[in-house]
Amino acid sequence: MNVSLRAVLVCLALSSAVPALATTYAPVTFDELVNTADVIFIGEVTDVRPYTLETRDGTIINTRVVFRVEDPLWGTSSAVEAFDFFGGEYGGLGMGIAEMPTFKSGQRVVMFAHRAQSINPIVGFSQGVMQVGADVSGTDRVWTAEGMPLTRTDAIGSPITVTPMLPMRLRDFRTRIATALEGRRR
Repeated sequence: MNVSLRAVLVCLALSSAVPALATTYAPVTFDELVNTADVIFIGEVTDVRPYTLETRDGTIINTRVVFRVEDPLWGTSSAVEAFDFFGGEYGGLGMGIAEMPTFKSGQRVVMFAHRAQSINPIVGFSQGVMQVGADVSGTDRVWTAEGMPLTRTDAIGSPITVTPMLPMRLRDFRTRIATALEGRRR
């Protein structure tokens, strides 16, 4: 075996011993988001507050995120919704999970969430939170949690591809959610 091949094999062996820092989860389709969420709404983050929680295994940090509900689509009639997420920064210490969505006050989102207590209430880990922002003309548009433009609902749960198309308008995404919910209401 020549020296360069041996070096490549040693590098591959060493790199496979390094743990991956990514969080993996199964892809979730648009229909699965709509049909498994306990609550769906369009809202704005009004408060992000980390806190400590004593468990039998020690102290952990969670973060409570409070949303002002602009448009309740399913499972809520409240003007405010709050969800707790594992991780955050408190007292100079930080805890977290790779790729866990984070929020900041003023951020607008479309949220698909579970009510049951968990480390992350978002359906599909990060797939059930969409970013909302206005384009240069003031039209609200939708992006994935990762910042990719959401161009069609059937793209949710499929491999991410870069597209030159504009993200969907929020009102069109909302209409597609409402249409999909019609089957759930029956």
